[in-house]
Amino acid sequence: MIERIGLRWRLVGLLAAVLVIVALPYIVTRSAAEDALDSRDWVTHTSEVKASVYRVAASLRSSEAAVYARIAGASDDPDLDQRAHAPRQVVPGLVASLREMTRDNPEQIARIGALESIASGRMALTDQALQRLKAGDKNGAFASMEDARQLFPVREQIKEIVDEETGLLAARRAKASSLATNNRLVLLVSALAQIALLGIVVVVSERQIAIRLRAESRVADAVQRSQLIVQAVREPIAMLDKNLRTLLANAAFAELYGFDQERDQRVPLDQIGDGAWKDSALLQRLVDVVARDRELWDYELTQRTMDGVDRFVVINARRIEQPDSDDPALLLTVSDITARALVEQKVNELNRQLEGKVEQISDVNRELEAFSYSVSHDLRAPLRHISGFAGKLESQLGDKADDRVRHYIDVISSSSRRMAQLIDDLLVFSRLGRGALRLQPVDMQSLVEEARALVESDTGGRHIEWKVSPLPIVIGDENMLRTVWQNLLGNAVKYTSSRDRALIEVELARTPAGDYEFSVRDNGAGFDMQYAGKLFGVFQRLHRASEFPGNGIGLANVRRIIARHGGRTWAEGETGVGATFHFSLPASDVPGARLGDS
Repeated sequence: MIERIGLRWRLVGLLAAVLVIVALPYIVTRSAAEDALDSRDWVTHTSEVKASVYRVAASLRSSEAAVYARIAGASDDPDLDQRAHAPRQVVPGLVASLREMTRDNPEQIARIGALESIASGRMALTDQALQRLKAGDKNGAFASMEDARQLFPVREQIKEIVDEETGLLAARRAKASSLATNNRLVLLVSALAQIALLGIVVVVSERQIAIRLRAESRVADAVQRSQLIVQAVREPIAMLDKNLRTLLANAAFAELYGFDQERDQRVPLDQIGDGAWKDSALLQRLVDVVARDRELWDYELTQRTMDGVDRFVVINARRIEQPDSDDPALLLTVSDITARALVEQKVNELNRQLEGKVEQISDVNRELEAFSYSVSHDLRAPLRHISGFAGKLESQLGDKADDRVRHYIDVISSSSRRMAQLIDDLLVFSRLGRGALRLQPVDMQSLVEEARALVESDTGGRHIEWKVSPLPIVIGDENMLRTVWQNLLGNAVKYTSSRDRALIEVELARTPAGDYEFSVRDNGAGFDMQYAGKLFGVFQRLHRASEFPGNGIGLANVRRIIARHGGRTWAEGETGVGATFHFSLPASDVPGARLGDS
């Protein structure tokens, strides 16, 4: 660890020295070149400023000379007129150019502004003189020119501008000379550093060669230890070249496939193990692993090994790079899963048997549903006969029937009506098991309000206190879920009929799995928990019909509907205290489905 840290610091120092030797001279040389270019640019800049200033002065002098010539009596020469008016075209452009070239020098900008004012004044008086000449007033023209010379002296202003540029150029040359001296010093330091670095490189190289030799020795030892570990592993391992010829194999591979390390070097894989590796699909997959750098995972194969046993094996392979060659190699591992495969076969056989039993049970359920449906239909005809003939008998006897006969006829009629209701309920129960679910988003809040309004219409004005929690939207069959709420709320209203203050609560909770759990709680008659298993059976009742009317099939319908929706039903109660009926439904991801979580 310490040696590694020292090597790291040596590399850091070497890189720093290289940066000093390479980067610093480059920076100095580049800086010197930039300074030289900068000096050249400033010389050019100063020359251009001076030339522009002199051109302004020359243009003004040429114009004024042309006017004086005209005053002196020169003829109307077009060349003199052109020279007299030339500053109007030349001077504004020259002044604008001077402002652009000296925009980084506020004082010089001010001087150029003053020069522009002087030039404008002289040009105005020159124009005045030309107008007076045109009118024949030579004396007036001469007076205007004298005014221009005296009122707007240009020589001093031009001298100030030129002197400023000359001074700036001298200062920049002095700075460039100083930088050149510094650059020469830096180059000298860099040369000395290069010499020192060369010496360090020689010393460090010698040390690194020694360190590398020791590292190679340690690597050789590590490789030898790795080979010993590979040989000791009981899982068959082999390394193949790009043509699937063996490079090396461990003892487990040699034992399982009869491979000899000395005799079978560079032998193709398909010639090992008496045909154990002749599977063409596997060989093609292995070629793809080497050629396309893919990986082969958990390839299952049945092989007959040298001991004559058919084995279920799982083969994995991946491409690796060889340290001493540019050609890739293939690392092949074999896992014997014969015992696991036999167990899986047994499990699969048991699953097939279980599926057969499930199918048998399904057939029985379908037969039972068909039987109940058929029986319900077949019972209707004799029941209609009994009810009809009881009515005819009552009409036939008329006033001749005594009280006992009328009682018998009433019993027959009421029993037939009850039997008809039982058959209708049985048909509904059978239909709930056969009809297809029409799944759609269902607002449970709306269904509860609808069922509540329906059951309250049959209470005869009895006061009931309701507590309904916010309920979500679920995925289900709306008509079937409406039946669930009508049965549960109807039972709650029915079994609280003896209470002065009836309380019915509808609540929502979430299971650890995220499903919705609905509950309907009442403070009615309740029930004994030892009979809770009978509540959801067909025609099972825990109270006499004289106390609470009903056929005992509503809760059976609830259980069947919830089971078809993937949920479950259960109940809790205490005699004389009340009951709570629960059912669960899978959670839905439709919009608004989490309304009940608030």
